[in-house]
Amino acid sequence: MSSHTFVQALLSGILLGCFYAVMALGFSMILGVTRALNLAHGDLIILGGYLGYWLWSGSGLHPLLLVPVAGAALLPLALLCQWLFQRLPEPKELSSLMLTFGLSLLLQNFMLGLWRGEYRIIASEPLTASVRVGSLVLNQGRLIVAAAALILVAALYLGLTRTRWGRAVRATSLDREAAALLGINVDEATRTTFLLAFGLSGGAGVLFATLHYLYPAGGIEVTLLAIVLTIWAGAGRLRSVLLASILLGVIETLTLTWSGPRWRELVVALMLLGSLLARSGGLARSRSR
Repeated sequence: MSSHTFVQALLSGILLGCFYAVMALGFSMILGVTRALNLAHGDLIILGGYLGYWLWSGSGLHPLLLVPVAGAALLPLALLCQWLFQRLPEPKELSSLMLTFGLSLLLQNFMLGLWRGEYRIIASEPLTASVRVGSLVLNQGRLIVAAAALILVAALYLGLTRTRWGRAVRATSLDREAAALLGINVDEATRTTFLLAFGLSGGAGVLFATLHYLYPAGGIEVTLLAIVLTIWAGAGRLRSVLLASILLGVIETLTLTWSGPRWRELVVALMLLGSLLARSGGLARSRSR
């Protein structure tokens, strides 16, 4: 691999990793606050992508304008899921797996009924052009998506660190019982988390649809990706999720450039196992901290 090819693959991997962070943050936030593994996370992103595709094909608007629309469209579903989570019996971890697995199947069949099984993508002309940076050639769509993803991550970070509701969410994720004793409305913090996570997933779905083909069962791969990144970074740790996402994007891109797509899954799996051994506990350790 030449140095020019290496640099171009490295930059492409960084851009891809920024997008991966947006896809994983909703899953990580819900896990950090509710201890629930949302197996329908990827399906929510695919649903947001389908909504964006439907609006784009009907109106011709720029896909970035549809990001907040798709995010807002999933907010009623967030309130419904939060209401269901509150009524789950103990142990909530196991009950949430059954609930979100059922929700995942429901969403997949809903999307299959509405949009059939054809592969769909938002092929907007501004996103298919190339940008030359010196001797490097980068996809303009990936640049735009990475910039939009970083804006979403920055906005979420500011909201969680500079606002009252953000501090309540962070306190609830650290220790729910202690937060309640300090007068924090943990139910309201949980509701806010669901709204943020689902809105972020809907917006990420539109960005996803500009880079990847949509199909009803595509959420499974997205959910697995979110689980891997959350294990690497720890539940609810925004900056760590961003760094882990960039690392994963770089690893994937370099692997594809060096050996093609057949080794990508194996390399990612080996990295996951290595990180679990190095961290000695993965998610369990992040929660205990």
